[in-house]
Amino acid sequence: MPLLIKKALLATCASLILASPVLFWLYSPNLGDDPVPVLSKYLRLLYARDLGQAYRLISAVDQRVKKRDDYMRERGAFTGFALDAARKLAELIEIRQVSQQTDGSRSRVKVALKLPDANGVAPLLLEWDEPRLNALPAAEQKKIISNIDRLAHDRKLPMIEGEEEFILVKENSQWRVFLNWATGVKVKFATIVPSDGTIAAEPITRETIARSGEPFTVGFKVKNQASNDIQIRIVHLVDPTKLKQHLDLVECALLLPVRLRPGEEQVYNSTYLVRGDLPDGTRVLDVTYEFKVES
Repeated sequence: MPLLIKKALLATCASLILASPVLFWLYSPNLGDDPVPVLSKYLRLLYARDLGQAYRLISAVDQRVKKRDDYMRERGAFTGFALDAARKLAELIEIRQVSQQTDGSRSRVKVALKLPDANGVAPLLLEWDEPRLNALPAAEQKKIISNIDRLAHDRKLPMIEGEEEFILVKENSQWRVFLNWATGVKVKFATIVPSDGTIAAEPITRETIARSGEPFTVGFKVKNQASNDIQIRIVHLVDPTKLKQHLDLVECALLLPVRLRPGEEQVYNSTYLVRGDLPDGTRVLDVTYEFKVES
């Protein structure tokens, strides 16, 4: 994930009135021979977490490494009004080409980006709490969109700026964003549960490919199989142990003990980030959640 967009959106790990010309521009498949419009479209979709659409603009080589559903689940695709509000903000992104080097079917493009700071606007958007945003009455949703418009018009919307470089490849006469997922590290997930069968727990995704600087989310399905309330906690294990500091646990719903009623099943999400200082040649990291029942 681009560094600037990652900074703008990381807080969200915690529009209804888009104009039709903008929608046409975002979703029109005919983007010509210039890779820059494709890149611009991809960055806006990525910012809005319109990930099903963004995935369509990723290279076929990358798509063979990571399937669409896995990509959407790991990155946390928005739905409903949360998606509409994020699209509204994405509409305000300014993208300017700085340089471009094209060699046949491969193009290296550097762009200057100015985009809304999702952390800065979080108070306006219920701290990006997607269920709460989507449950708002239509009048409240419209008010949020109006507030975004007003802040943008008055140039008071928090923005961040910087430059990023991307590689695009031409496939069947269409430019696509090349993320080079094949060179990422494989992160594998497993669980250890008490031998008495009190808890059933398993990762929803048993393994994924992650590149440095790209946050991803994995869910753990946990069920209380006892006849009484239990409180559980986890011990977080990374193998090789010496590489633990290179895998940042950005957010984890299981860092504090949680209580489950008899027969209750919940999904708890954890968001990770592979650091850029991961030693060269690292191919696999094994992550294990050891579940324990609090006494």
